[in-house]
Amino acid sequence: MAMQHISRTGKTYYLHTGPKRGGGLQYFFSTKPAGSLAEHLPDGFEVHESVHGQVFLRRKQPRLIRHEEIAGIEDRLRKHRGKNLYKVDVRGETLTIFEGTDHFEAMTALVGRFPSCDRSQPGDLSERFASYQAVMRFILVDQERRLFVPERYCFRGSVDDWIPIGPPEAIERLAAKYLKHLGRESLFELF
Repeated sequence: MAMQHISRTGKTYYLHTGPKRGGGLQYFFSTKPAGSLAEHLPDGFEVHESVHGQVFLRRKQPRLIRHEEIAGIEDRLRKHRGKNLYKVDVRGETLTIFEGTDHFEAMTALVGRFPSCDRSQPGDLSERFASYQAVMRFILVDQERRLFVPERYCFRGSVDDWIPIGPPEAIERLAAKYLKHLGRESLFELF
């Protein structure tokens, strides 16, 4: 059985193998089911799906941010949700929060026009086709004491970069202090 992965956008990706230029074998994902398909992941690699729904094969990454820290952020984001969707991406010592607009009403109207569409979960469709933008991140600066620096993305034309919004603290405190600003005008007052 060929190795496959279904992304959040509903696309099925198949793991392929092929020759490298300098010799040897390379692995890659493609949406095409034909070709030289692999049955399992190569040793030392993992499937990574970006926040935007793209699927990649990458070397296994060391986990610097603990699962319970990620789960705590995701739990707060689920409770905060409101009209926006949030996704979390972890790379190295950085936990980034992405925000996407919930097009629930538009999806409901669109699904109603197509009799073959599944109308039971228009919110799932909205999340499936949402586009996301990074808005906040927490950077691990002290592994021993588990301290993170909070930053938000500055959307001013002259800056367009990450700016610090507070001193290093435990991620639980930062989540309580800053996640409530997501999706609100008060986010832009943090600096």
